Amino acid sequence: MGTSLATLASRPGRRPAATLALLLLLLAGCDAAAGTPVHPVEGLLILTKGDSARLDLLAAKRDPEKSVAIRLPLPANDITSISAGDDGVLVASTADGDIATSDQVDPRGSAADIAGLEWTPVEATDEDGAVLAGPARFGAWDPGGGRFAALGGDLQGGADLTLLLVDPGDGRLTTIDLKRPMLSGPPVWLDAGRLALLSSSPSDLAPIVVDTTSGKVTNGPAGDRRLATSADGRVIATSAGEGAPVVLRSSKGWLADDGTSIGSVELPDGFTEAISLALDATGDRLAIVWRAEDGTARADVHDGTDGWRRVWSEPLAGTAAAAVAWLR
Repeated sequence: MGTSLATLASRPGRRPAATLALLLLLLAGCDAAAGTPVHPVEGLLILTKGDSARLDLLAAKRDPEKSVAIRLPLPANDITSISAGDDGVLVASTADGDIATSDQVDPRGSAADIAGLEWTPVEATDEDGAVLAGPARFGAWDPGGGRFAALGGDLQGGADLTLLLVDPGDGRLTTIDLKRPMLSGPPVWLDAGRLALLSSSPSDLAPIVVDTTSGKVTNGPAGDRRLATSADGRVIATSAGEGAPVVLRSSKGWLADDGTSIGSVELPDGFTEAISLALDATGDRLAIVWRAEDGTARADVHDGTDGWRRVWSEPLAGTAAAAVAWLR
């Protein structure tokens, strides 16, 4: 059931007509039922980060047991994060802190449109007229898919950071001073008005929860070093870091720190930790990138409707760093 990422096109941009025709044929067999994936990995985005970043979208073939990986153009070669919002609009950020949004991406749409994806730099202004000047990293769309949060400031220097809330549709920018350094990782939306972030403050290693309306910052449950939520924020996946499993909880249970869970995925043999987590829109599919003891990486997908059974696995050749996300 694997998809060889080595078979993808060698460069982004528009492909020759024969390749486009083949992809159109492969995508033509997708189930037309809206919102129902015909393959466990349909709509999965895999961003690999080696000498040059690479973004692949997994789509279904005519044969429901197989999938095809389509390479997407990127706005820059040093993309470090990816997130999908409403109608498949992506937000990507670079190592230098530039941020851009894409055209709509539809895994069942025209292969020519997918291959010709275009990006637009984000421009936004706050109520005082200050513009989004960057750096801005780790953009993450809210549950509604029309606004994204990002981290502003010097992540590597240990400085206090700012939470950036950006509505690219009307160019509106809101900022919240976090008054602490943060770990490198995307904000995680818990609902339309709250999100979680991973603090790197030596005196306070617990995740923090930010109310995006009031700006109030409170501590979340201690111990987690990786977080991901479903698009609606109802389900959260967590990892405590090296040697730890991935645990699935309701977000309400996680916030209450009530010790409950709805499932877990154990660390596979030969691997050290989960380095990226992603839940799909409903929280039924979980994608994990595991780092192996030899420094390589592997992407797995687990089905929450079948006891979180692993339903897909693929080594990510040539990279030790990768991130995953799901289209909505």
